Amino acid sequence: MRGARFVNVAVATVVVTVAAGGAWYLAEQRERPVPASARSVPVDTASAVTPSTTRPRANPVPGAQRTLRELGYQVREVTGELDARTRHAVVAFQKVHGLARTGELDAATLGRLDTPTTPRPESTDPGFHLEVDLGRQVVFTVRDGTVDRIHDASTGRPGKATPPGDYRMRYQIDGMRYAPLGPMYRPSYFTTTGLAIHGGEPVETRAASNGCVRLTNPSIDELFPRLGPGTRVLIY
Repeated sequence: MRGARFVNVAVATVVVTVAAGGAWYLAEQRERPVPASARSVPVDTASAVTPSTTRPRANPVPGAQRTLRELGYQVREVTGELDARTRHAVVAFQKVHGLARTGELDAATLGRLDTPTTPRPESTDPGFHLEVDLGRQVVFTVRDGTVDRIHDASTGRPGKATPPGDYRMRYQIDGMRYAPLGPMYRPSYFTTTGLAIHGGEPVETRAASNGCVRLTNPSIDELFPRLGPGTRVLIY
């Protein structure tokens, strides 16, 4: 080619080449001639791509766990992870506040965590008792007229609804019982017909049991020592 000057570039040298249309690319030259006009190209610093300065969004889980624990939901420690126990606490919070029962820290839930309400018990009698709110599918522990703990729950499904009433605990089984309708972890019975507060089965966001009050196993472990014979259980 008349008038063209070429230089040899060593093997495996990476250079920036500009084509006729102005596009750039990285190329590895292997003893191929490069036009002298391509050896020195001004760099347009104004159009250079700069790293994004947007800061990553802070993890909302630790703050939510602290708030839920302070409010009495079933969070025992701040782990920073949306684990199963935290999700049940979130669902219980969503149930109490009439939010979608997603188990996620969505915008509506985070906003409500900033302005939470404390549920009021049905009974303000002195001493300790348990309350099962069938409409909201939660269980409250109440001490001297104040709700101190709130647990995610699943009660009897349509056709096998948990019967409302003012009950007293009758007896407990400290272990697993494999009943005809399913496993029951540490059941505490409040009727003579086999209805109990127990773990051992999934706690869903809706009424889904065979009439019993299902709680998570960690909730049962916490409650079992407090549900001895004679303990009041108010279901409404």
